[in-house]
Formats: sequence, structure tokens, C-alpha cells
Amino acid sequence: METKNSFLDKFLETFEELSPEELERVEKRLVAARDKKNGGAQVQTSTPVSRDLFSISFEYYLAMSKEKRDELQISAYRKYAKWIEQELERHDARWILVCGGKVVDSGPTLRNYPRAPRVRMAGEQSGLMPFVFVRGPVIEESIWSVLPHDDSYPNLPIFIAAEGSNPSKLKSNGLAMVADLDTGSTDILFDYEQLLEKGIIESQDTELHEHSHLNRAFSYYSVPVLIGVITERGKMISGIVEIMCVKNWSRSPLRFTNPFRQAFAGRNLLMELPLRLELNGSKRITKILG
Repeated sequence: METKNSFLDKFLETFEELSPEELERVEKRLVAARDKKNGGAQVQTSTPVSRDLFSISFEYYLAMSKEKRDELQISAYRKYAKWIEQELERHDARWILVCGGKVVDSGPTLRNYPRAPRVRMAGEQSGLMPFVFVRGPVIEESIWSVLPHDDSYPNLPIFIAAEGSNPSKLKSNGLAMVADLDTGSTDILFDYEQLLEKGIIESQDTELHEHSHLNRAFSYYSVPVLIGVITERGKMISGIVEIMCVKNWSRSPLRFTNPFRQAFAGRNLLMELPLRLELNGSKRITKILG
């Protein structure tokens, strides 16, 4: 015989399949039921996150601190994870712009990621707080950077500068670093605080995103920068590429495999510039052919 608790557990499992609008209806019914149980006296919810995040007004959004916006953005990622995944799939999108639980814009790549003016315009038009959700990066830790136990991680020397920098001066003025190369990864990930300190990016007023790697969460901003590499013949190949700027890089799971990792370059760098590489396993070197 099915117990009351087992019925409740099954009922709660169905919540993951509900849309934001349906979750809001459930929350209202729960509040009404709780008030009724308390003799009609209204019971205040303990935190603002317990209400529907998609009902937050645009006016309240504008009055928030950046820290509060980031907090609500991450809360929305966690609360609506299943729905976000479904909407990204339904729109065949890498990112979606959401107001009031409805997708108002989307894009297939991060190349057209919505900037602050577009996001705020959507919020102003809807009268509700705008959210941008991104399909997380695929990171497949393959194995060449010297690692313990005679292991190595393929790497790629790169130069990075602010988006508006002169490409012809990238070698002399850009920040040089060595990025671990992994074609199993879709994206390029950098240390947010380092790029901020070097003046390559500004403090971000865009949406903070959260995903996980090796079962540990990390958060990041999506930002365009100028990236270049030098070929075997000395030619600089460069272009504007959307990167993920990871907060608290030194404590992020991206350094678990290689604690000395400066950056992480995925296959989109090869396709965006584009690049032709030769990986030499016997010498453990990467040749940039063009």
C-alpha cells in the first residue's frame, strides 16, 4: 500500500517538469493552503528567492546592486535548470534571453551574445527583470603542459587584448600566455580577475552564468576580446572571439587537472580564427601551421 510520504515524493518529482508559469501557480496555491492552515493569517515567505524570479519588476531590477543581480541570476539557473535546458533545445540555441518566463530572443552561437543595451531594452519593454541563460561549455579533459607522472597537456601560446585593440600591435601590447588546448572543449576560458587587472576587460555589468565541471560549480561572464597566435613562419593570426571569463579562477575546478593552468582553449578558437595545427606526441610540441 502506498504511503502518504511516497505519494508526496512522487508529486514533488513532477515539479522538475513544470514551466515557470506552472511553478508560479503551484506556489500561489501553496501560499493559500498555508494561510488556510493558519486560520487565515498570512504567512510571509522566508526569502525573496522563494517567489517566482521571473515576476521581478524591471524597476526593481534597475535598483538592485550588481551583486544582487548576480545572486538572482544564479538562483534562476538552479531553480529553472530543467526548463532552461528544454528551452535551449527547443530554440536550438546557445543562449536565450528571457523575460517573464518567455524566450524573447535567442542565438545559435556566442558570437551574437546579447550585450547590456539589448538586455535592458528587453526588460524595459516587458516591465520585468531580464535573464540570459547559456548552454554550458563542454569540457573534456584529455591529456600534454607537464603534469605529474610523466604526463603532459597540449598547449597553445596565445596573445590577448581588449576588443578594440589594434591587431597589428597585438604581439607588442597584448598579454602573452600559454593556454591548455583541448579540442574536446567547445569554448575558451580565462581568469576573469587577471584580465580585469590587466585592463583587457572592464568590470562586467552583464549576466553572470553558472555551470559545473568535475561536479564542481564555476561562474563566468561572456566577453568578446582580441585573440591572436603566431604561426611557424611568424605570421600573426588574430580575431575577435567570445570567451568565458571565470571568476575565482585559482579556486575553480578548471585547475584541478593542471594547477598551473593559465587559460583553457577549446576548438572554437581553431574555427573562429581559423587555425591549422600539428600536435607532435613524440616531442610533445604544438606547431601552428597557419
